[in-house]
Amino acid sequence: MKHRFYIGIFFVLGGFTLAASYSYLPGYLSHKMSKQLNKLFDQEVLIREISMNDTLALNHQLYEVYSADTLAGYSMITRALGCKIGGCDKPSEDSISFEQFYFFTAFDKDKNIKKVRVLEYTSDHGYQIANKGWLKQFEKGKKFSVGENIDAISGATISVKSITAGVNEQLRIIQKK
Repeated sequence: MKHRFYIGIFFVLGGFTLAASYSYLPGYLSHKMSKQLNKLFDQEVLIREISMNDTLALNHQLYEVYSADTLAGYSMITRALGCKIGGCDKPSEDSISFEQFYFFTAFDKDKNIKKVRVLEYTSDHGYQIANKGWLKQFEKGKKFSVGENIDAISGATISVKSITAGVNEQLRIIQKK
């Protein structure tokens, strides 16, 4: 009887550990991000995931970035919404019919943005947001708004608004850590 109790406790604790470390975002994205971070920091870096509550973890993964055993900064991968499946002009009443794209933001240890890069964009529309020159706009500021300090892109309106909202949300999250 006592043996069954310990086995039960083991499985319960193991389940909590797995649930706490589960990620809702595809794992290969962190590998893509690591390659970009190695270039950004001019050396091999180590990333360590910081756990987040499930509400945030649905769309974000936050990491500490270490260089030579010293905290060099932070990085966050975010899932954002692009056009509706079937095209941007297709009417849709539900929110699950949007295409998704993934981007990451690298922060220095003072939580200032160093770089924003699109990791994966599969839609036929709005891909212009992956342009490195356009993404540099996010390296200058703490709050972003399309038409004010972020340029609009004709044909990429939904993606521009989505990545801008995503970067603003990342900034709110990172400031609380």
